[in-house]
Amino acid sequence: MQDERTETLEQIGAAFRQTRPPEPEPNMPARPTLKDIFNLRLNTPKFGLPIAAAPHCTQCAVQALKAGMDEKIVLACLLHDVGLAVCRPDHGWWGAQLVEPYVPEEVSWAIRYHQALRYFPDESVGYEYPQMYRKMFGEDYRPPEYIAAAHEHARNHKWYMQARSITLFDDYSFEKNQVWSIEPFEDIIGRHFRQPKEGLGNDASATAHMWRTLIDPSKPL
Repeated sequence: MQDERTETLEQIGAAFRQTRPPEPEPNMPARPTLKDIFNLRLNTPKFGLPIAAAPHCTQCAVQALKAGMDEKIVLACLLHDVGLAVCRPDHGWWGAQLVEPYVPEEVSWAIRYHQALRYFPDESVGYEYPQMYRKMFGEDYRPPEYIAAAHEHARNHKWYMQARSITLFDDYSFEKNQVWSIEPFEDIIGRHFRQPKEGLGNDASATAHMWRTLIDPSKPL
């Protein structure tokens, strides 16, 4: 019995070694800021996507800034796809949870619901159903019931336009070769993002573990 247990533990250790991602480079500062996350972790495409989260999100925020949107909406655009750095499915929900302790409630709300709203056009604001969804899912595709329910909830919420605004700029933010920078948004981040003094992942927030996963996904446990 002891031999069998030892063999099982050895197999577990071998599995961790085989599946462990390489350690990310470069190393993160001891007290990571949101700027560090963008520059050092969101700058590389993941999950087979052709563009990384950082250039996509900054392009989206630039569009919002040029359109004269409220700073909180600009911040929501800047952060709307950070969830893709952790998990691809339901990235809106993941991203909202990730930033919730650090941003105004309407920002995390907008990030959560932008995912569902992308599936539903709104002619009143000029948002059309994305052509790429027709290619991805087919002409007759209908999103899952929870997505439809989230859309219905958001459509009747006081912050509907906060989430809808993300969708208005999202589709125009996929230029792979465009130079990007987080610097134009540093003042907005300073005013509306509660950067923990200990550094992201080192504080006692409910989502610190998610930031630690983003910072170092190579940890075996």
